[in-house]
Amino acid sequence: MGSELIYRGHDSQLATDSYSPKPIKPWFAVTQPIRYMLREQRLVFVLVGIAIATLFFTVIPTSYPASYGGARGHVAISDSLSYYPVETYQRAYNPRVGFGAVNSGGKIPLGLKRKGLRIVVTGGAGFVGSHLVDRLIARGDSVIVVDNFFTGRKENVMHHFGNPNFELIRHDVVEPLLLEVDQIYHLACPASPVHYKFNPVKTIKTNVVGTLNMLGLAKRVGARFLLTSTSEVYGDPLQHPQKETYWGNVNPIGVRSCYDEGKRTAETLTMDYHRGAGVEVRIARIFNTYGPRMCIDDGRVVSNFVAQALRKEPLTVYGDGKQTRSFQFVSDLVRLTETI
Repeated sequence: MGSELIYRGHDSQLATDSYSPKPIKPWFAVTQPIRYMLREQRLVFVLVGIAIATLFFTVIPTSYPASYGGARGHVAISDSLSYYPVETYQRAYNPRVGFGAVNSGGKIPLGLKRKGLRIVVTGGAGFVGSHLVDRLIARGDSVIVVDNFFTGRKENVMHHFGNPNFELIRHDVVEPLLLEVDQIYHLACPASPVHYKFNPVKTIKTNVVGTLNMLGLAKRVGARFLLTSTSEVYGDPLQHPQKETYWGNVNPIGVRSCYDEGKRTAETLTMDYHRGAGVEVRIARIFNTYGPRMCIDDGRVVSNFVAQALRKEPLTVYGDGKQTRSFQFVSDLVRLTETI
């Protein structure tokens, strides 16, 4: 018995319902954010936040750091150092921010003061180094002193004990040191003939290996590096006064060569790290310096004169007395070293 499938639907094509989106209402892009802000009182919270921020930055007074307190019109940097006018301090440490904003009331928002740097000073317990540490602490930086106390003394930095911005590490720069810092002031090396002749091999190792270690640290952490060199790199100069372009008249095998050639090698390493590794470097060739905390028995001109005068002895003048020297006070030296 045959069967057949019978289609009972309509023979005509099925009608399909077409979808047409609702037309976008005019001003929808404007009204939607407004509705969002008005819903659940969001606008009230925004206005309250703006009011609190305005009150915080305009009403609450801010003052200069306590370490800069001094007489009116001046900012004390240190007892033995210079004084800077307040205007200079404001230009250096209170830069304008934003769209040329003018701070007419002399108040600085809390987050806009100069951020202190983290600085390591090798040889920071020595004569020059301790004065440099005073200067950096006074301007608000955090300072790490690294010294093996061969010629440095704890008494030179003891007045900073208890300061949260000061750290002291007993360490020889001949051995590697791992720190996270922004700047490195490399002063570590005995500088007087009496001291650097005591152990000449150790002196040249300090200049060469110690400088290598500090340059390696500067490269790893991206710190700026300053090397304190010496006028001794000119040797027995034939040019007076010496220019930086003068290469000197040196003796590589003399009894002072451990210091002279060591500093020349340190300068070479510094410039090679600058050219080859992109380290930001400075070199300061220091001449005769005198001032407080100077060792009285270091065998240099000023200290010899002072020691003989205190002992009421005749002053000793070496040679024919026609030689010339340039002298600078230690506070002038550290002020220039800081600005290089």
